[in-house]
Amino acid sequence: MKKMLILLAAFTLTAGAASAQTQPTKPAQAQTQRGKKSADQRTKKTPEQRAEARAANLSKSLGLNAEQTEKVRQLHLTHVKEMDAVRAKDIENHQKGKATRDRHEAQLKTILTADQYAKYEQQRTERMANRKGGRMKVRG
Repeated sequence: MKKMLILLAAFTLTAGAASAQTQPTKPAQAQTQRGKKSADQRTKKTPEQRAEARAANLSKSLGLNAEQTEKVRQLHLTHVKEMDAVRAKDIENHQKGKATRDRHEAQLKTILTADQYAKYEQQRTERMANRKGGRMKVRG
């Protein structure tokens, strides 16, 4: 009985010591409240750069052909410019922005195949779910 009690005490101490060890953490990125990068960390990209980056990303992840990639790039460029105009006017009524997003989604759906659009929707849903603060709602 005494040996069993000593063995139990040794096991408890060992388990406690093992659980107390922590793994080194990654250095925290300097971010402001709500997960946004501070002004000195982000670079302002032109609408053309943003459209090109988004088209390249979708081309890679969805396996778009050259024609689809160019159409998506043009669509994103138009969308980015429209959204920049909406933001510049500081419109409190978000209906105009929503209509632009809905039109963009409808046009994108005509460019992509059914499988590509399903994959795009899944990626968008995951992106929205992973956003810090949960600000954006996933449209369905």
